[in-house]
Amino acid sequence: MQAQSLIISILVVTLSGALKLQFAYGFLGEHVPLTEFAAAALIAYSAYAFDRGVENKEDEKRGSRFRKALLVTAGIAMIGTFVLYPNPALLIPFLVAYLYAKGIGGHRLKGSSGMKNCIVALTWSLGILIFLGAVTLPIVLICLFFFCKSFVNTVIYDVRDVDKDKMAGIITIPTLLSRPQVTTLLLGISLSAHIVVFGAYFTGCIAGIDVLLISLVHSAFYIVAYCNQFEMLRNALVDGEWILYSGYTILRDLVL
Repeated sequence: MQAQSLIISILVVTLSGALKLQFAYGFLGEHVPLTEFAAAALIAYSAYAFDRGVENKEDEKRGSRFRKALLVTAGIAMIGTFVLYPNPALLIPFLVAYLYAKGIGGHRLKGSSGMKNCIVALTWSLGILIFLGAVTLPIVLICLFFFCKSFVNTVIYDVRDVDKDKMAGIITIPTLLSRPQVTTLLLGISLSAHIVVFGAYFTGCIAGIDVLLISLVHSAFYIVAYCNQFEMLRNALVDGEWILYSGYTILRDLVL
């Protein structure tokens, strides 16, 4: 991945990370505090930049200066997170990100057969749980929803790299299953996650059904598209989905 494309990808992931927290608060009928929004963005940047800055044999090669810049800015972002939101629990997502990208003694959480997908998804959902600061049924359901969404999206990126992973002997879900099987699996996970939060909405636990409906349709679209060799606009449609949903909510609020 060229430096310019990677920078764009990092910025999209950074903004999306903060917007996930914003929507999590919105599903609870609340507004995200600005400091938490900024801290969530810094966490997303730090984790992704650190992962891309660490040199691993399965990743694309990058210039040493660029990698150092990523690592330095990731460290600065980490410090900024605790300045804005000094909660020791936030050490957990950073620790997981380190174990995922670097590991200890050559052993990383970036395992195969779906483990890395679960780790990434868990990091996102755990961060949201820490910011929301409570363990209630609506919050657990929202975190489960974001876990499933993140899991699906990471598998979609493995579909893109399936040929390269097979050549390198890396076992991922798309290397074990056929494209129709992967498509069916991801559609099932996505549909199940949305059904659960729809149920919570109709019991009065969660707000924002219009965004959930858009997410259901949009997720189904890009799952089918990217599991069947569609390659355009992946950053915008997958990583940037919460940016698109934010655009919708802004237009909705202006009209209404």
